[in-house]
Amino acid sequence: MLTKTEYDLLKAKTELTDEEKASIAEFEKSQTDDKNKVPSTWEEIFKHPRFKELDQKAKDAERKVKDIETEQKNKEIQADLDAQNWKKLYEGVKADYDKVAPRAAFADEAEKTLQGSLEAQIQEIPEHFRSLVPDGLSVSQKLNWISMNKPLLMKEKGFDIAAGKQGGGSPETNTLTAEQLEIAKKTGISPEEYAKYNT
Repeated sequence: MLTKTEYDLLKAKTELTDEEKASIAEFEKSQTDDKNKVPSTWEEIFKHPRFKELDQKAKDAERKVKDIETEQKNKEIQADLDAQNWKKLYEGVKADYDKVAPRAAFADEAEKTLQGSLEAQIQEIPEHFRSLVPDGLSVSQKLNWISMNKPLLMKEKGFDIAAGKQGGGSPETNTLTAEQLEIAKKTGISPEEYAKYNT
């Protein structure tokens, strides 16, 4: 029977004799018989081409399983890291909130107190002058404005030295200061009307 080398040499030839063709056919038949033959010993099993093929498939499958397990483990590790990062971020934000929350509560209370004070101050101003308080200012700015202008808006209360005086007429307009005349002009009331309420 031909060896594998002899078989390869004959197969490479372009023209073959009948004897060479028969030798090739016999060699190929023997190879097919070996492949289809059921191995009877472990040694034959390990050498059998089918075993090698199955062994390779098993190794490939095992490698794929390990790759999947490694990928899954990496995902779990990354998920843990992400969870820890979110936890750290949450703790940082909460710490900042805990610092700011009391200040915010104090600011809210202060704003309410200032608003109440503003409303009380506005109530003290004669009604026909309340429209002079500028819009568009903050509560503290309005309080500041009223504090600066209140003497001009309020009627001065003095001693009434003519408590028992009978009759009388309208107050004279020449008793108004320049600032009071300016306020009367801005509010659109006459100096006499202004003097009626503020002198």
